[in-house]
Amino acid sequence: MSSTKKYIQPKMVNWYDTKQLASTGLRSVISGQFGHYADKRELQAALRPHVEAINFGDEPEIWIDYVSDTGDGFNSTFSIAKLVSEQKLKLALKNEFAAGREVETQGGKIIIFGGDQVYPTPEMVEYENRFKIPFGTANPYNESTPENARPRMFAIPGNHDWYDGLGNFISLFCQKRRIGNWQTVQERSYFAIQLPHNYWIFGIDVQLNSDIDQPQKEYFQKIAIDKMKDGDKVILCTAEPAWVYYQMYNNNESYKRLKYFESLYITDDAYQLIGKKFKLVTTITGDLHHYSHYEEQKEGYINHLITAGGGGAFLHPTHLLPDKLTKQSDVNYSFQNSKSTGEPELKAAFPSKKDSRNLAFWNFAFPWFNKQFVMFLSAVELLLTWMLQGTTYYDKSGTFVEQLAKIDGFGSSFRFIFSTLLNNPLFILISIVLIFGCMVFTDTKRIKRLNLFVGLPHGLIQWLNLMLWLIIFSQAFHPLFPESQQTLFVISSTIAAAIAGGISGAFIFGIYLWIGIYVLNVHLDEGFSSIAHQHYKNFLRLHITKDQLTIYPVGVDRVTTHWKQSGEGETLKFEGPLPECHLIESPIIIKNT
Repeated sequence: MSSTKKYIQPKMVNWYDTKQLASTGLRSVISGQFGHYADKRELQAALRPHVEAINFGDEPEIWIDYVSDTGDGFNSTFSIAKLVSEQKLKLALKNEFAAGREVETQGGKIIIFGGDQVYPTPEMVEYENRFKIPFGTANPYNESTPENARPRMFAIPGNHDWYDGLGNFISLFCQKRRIGNWQTVQERSYFAIQLPHNYWIFGIDVQLNSDIDQPQKEYFQKIAIDKMKDGDKVILCTAEPAWVYYQMYNNNESYKRLKYFESLYITDDAYQLIGKKFKLVTTITGDLHHYSHYEEQKEGYINHLITAGGGGAFLHPTHLLPDKLTKQSDVNYSFQNSKSTGEPELKAAFPSKKDSRNLAFWNFAFPWFNKQFVMFLSAVELLLTWMLQGTTYYDKSGTFVEQLAKIDGFGSSFRFIFSTLLNNPLFILISIVLIFGCMVFTDTKRIKRLNLFVGLPHGLIQWLNLMLWLIIFSQAFHPLFPESQQTLFVISSTIAAAIAGGISGAFIFGIYLWIGIYVLNVHLDEGFSSIAHQHYKNFLRLHITKDQLTIYPVGVDRVTTHWKQSGEGETLKFEGPLPECHLIESPIIIKNT
């Protein structure tokens, strides 16, 4: 924050900006194709071969904050940053504030970021603007704080952190830098933290849904052998809710890999690698930008499966969440002793499924939220019209638009369009690309062949929509212009058709997303990134004492949307009312038995 350049508070990422889509898509493909050949985790292990667990085990008690999926719009990210920076927060369920049933929580001595610390891609300038400045100014550096008393910051990478091969993530979180009054201390993209009263945190790096690398396995194996005692309790932090994805999506293998890691290094000592077994009392993740809580019944205890991805990124729906994880029993390996008993049930979700369904209707305002997408469709309309005009430019009957204006009836008009496009191969190619793009966009992870039954009709409707407006405006504008002004007539009708086609095409796209997210239960990402909802945020506050671990799920219905900015560089600060927060559900209590 040493720069004197004026800071501009970032808005929520517009995922339907065509430039943004192309950039993010390209980075995703590159990182997915080459990530396995340039695995930074192995390089970290080679450069730092003797990394130990970070020890907080001597503390009589400890508070920990967990935040995931930050670094999107400033309002939402800074609102959460301000809340976790508060040394004391009074929390209660919504209906219990008036009754005075509040509990006072304290700011964490440790803060853990659960993945995707920045959106859309991990350039250092994005980390600076969307993560480092919001969190650094929310908890500014305090010279009077002793170095050993500064709260420690840890992070595991999500898929967006991996899009550059993890280079900037390592620079920011693995080189013992200071971010505000927080101090980073980890040396790899994964870590183990020893906590008081026989608790441990394992933060694992699951690099773009791949297998956990061998140096990482050896790291946790060594920690388990050298430092842990039989029966210790583990809080596992991972970068995606694999239990939800396995239930919802066809051919998703991430849950199998997660269970394999658990069985080898936590719950079962598979293959006798460590000689001890531990209790997995809670698994915490982000990636889905909402809150959900499932209870996995183990033999003698419960593993709480918690998704808390509400650190600032656009909201994900909750109404698609399964009420039971019926497929989880399929993944019990033969060497497992701590198999699940029963089917994990959904205990809480934030926002509620009802509120989530209501938010889906905002897709009917898709053109308003995604103006760049409107412009893209308008540009496609102009390009297609230009091609058709070129095909008939030397026709004695007039150009394409002029001929179209003289035809009566939509049927005859479309026949004329089809006969004209047969003489323009490039027009046909672009039309096919448009239709095929709608098919490829279709979410088939839950319903096979949906691209044929829904995506193909959607693409055809989009193409017909563009042509329909050209027919309407050419025939409506033709009587308004004399023969001497035919050029002006062609330009006017083409521009009007492009504008109308762009707006209506975006509206059709919004209806398609609403059908997907509300009716078909698909397009989990696309159906809500379209509205980029900045409210309904959450984080976790954990408290370990000699008696129990208590998890406080903190919800924020509305973030502060107007932060008053002053200063620059090191004096930069933001002022505004602290967002109201509450408990999403009753505190989750895990007894130290």
